[in-house]
Amino acid sequence: MRSFDRVVALVLAAQYASGGWAEEDWLTRSRAILDATRKTQRPAWLDENPHREKAERQARETMDATPKPDLPGVGAPLPDGDGSVGRHIVIYVSSALGRDALKDVFEAAAGQSDVLIVFRGPRPGQKIPTFVAELRDLLKDIEPAPNVGLDPHRFRTHDVTAVPVMMLEDGGRVLARVRGVTGIDGFRRQLAAGRQGDLGAQGPVLEVAEIDLIEEMQRRLAAIDWHDKKRQALTRFWDRARFVELPETTENRDRSIDLTVTAPRDLIAPDGTVVVRAGETVNPLDKRPFTLRLVVFDGTRPDQVETAARLGQETDGKRVVYITTRLEREDGWNALAALERRLENPVYLLTPEVRSRFQLERVPAVVEAEGKRVRIWEIRAASPDAREGEPS
Repeated sequence: MRSFDRVVALVLAAQYASGGWAEEDWLTRSRAILDATRKTQRPAWLDENPHREKAERQARETMDATPKPDLPGVGAPLPDGDGSVGRHIVIYVSSALGRDALKDVFEAAAGQSDVLIVFRGPRPGQKIPTFVAELRDLLKDIEPAPNVGLDPHRFRTHDVTAVPVMMLEDGGRVLARVRGVTGIDGFRRQLAAGRQGDLGAQGPVLEVAEIDLIEEMQRRLAAIDWHDKKRQALTRFWDRARFVELPETTENRDRSIDLTVTAPRDLIAPDGTVVVRAGETVNPLDKRPFTLRLVVFDGTRPDQVETAARLGQETDGKRVVYITTRLEREDGWNALAALERRLENPVYLLTPEVRSRFQLERVPAVVEAEGKRVRIWEIRAASPDAREGEPS
């Protein structure tokens, strides 16, 4: 056995012998993929409530879970939450103000850590990367860069539909608000003079040109045909499935393999425990009995399916596990369901690990433990003498 194969076999044997998995755990991956994919459903929270408040929260949660764009000038945008950052000034802006006015706002806010500039989103039809590129161009010569962010939630919370608006916020509360001006120093002087509340419009305002990103997210979520998405996902599963195919058995053959391996060095678990010492031999069958009968076959071949069904009935009380090397891609789920109905049992897909572990070469085949070795019978399907030399 090659050195690499010995190490792999040793790891598998040590895990098996130490009780690291149940005897059929190595089969569960292919089945889990099948079951999880077949049961894919539309997320429950999309069906729970048509009301505006919950829909807004759902869109907000989706936005929060979406990777944020790499906005220029975003250092640590100030939150609107619990007041842990103290009082701060938020300037609500839009591209409707024009490049020169926006650049003036950015330059005035540069180096002021308690000032945050927020947009509601990109313009209608504009991609976020394009929006970001425009901001980069406006900010490229400004050092240090001001705090800039996309925050449609703030626009909604404070009912901002026209800009510019400046607010003094503290822990989510608005202590002062002024519309129509962007002069930070002037706003600070008013605050220092004790002015609070709504300070009114002190200059012209323009309607926000950008979309409401939360509203757009709601629209896109509502437009998704989840049943069609599920259908497409199920179809793609079989288009992309990788089968571990084996040639057909041409003559009955009976062979056995010894799972015993010798450790070339200490095998140490992540917690530092020595699982197997160098020079120690390990046969997993000494520690845990292998009580299954594996019946491996090609599920696209009716003669092999019938052979598998017969072999699954001749078990001496052992639990039978049916493993197919492939299924029809064009009708994958229906083919699987029909196969399981015929065999009256779940059917698993053959994985590279199972093929390698039991040195499977041809199908149909049966794998069972016999004493301290594993025995493999390769059985010619649907032949007159197919039963000769078969396991009983």
